[in-house]
Amino acid sequence: MPVFFFDVCARGRLEADEAGLELASAEAAYLEACAAIPGLTAELLRVGDHPRGYAFVMADEAGRVLFEIPFHEVLGRP
Repeated sequence: MPVFFFDVCARGRLEADEAGLELASAEAAYLEACAAIPGLTAELLRVGDHPRGYAFVMADEAGRVLFEIPFHEVLGRP
């Protein structure tokens, strides 16, 4: 199965996902990222941060960026 990496971009910084996840397809990886955003947002708010400006940068095993998913696209507000 292919491995996908879910780097987090926030305010110009990129936090690399060193482990990645094995998933069946890029579509499955996209859905996994979207499902993770509400929980990460709750954690950000709990520590006094705001999800504005956060995004997943999803890459494949070769390092090619497949998707950029701003948190606000999933949360439904900028």
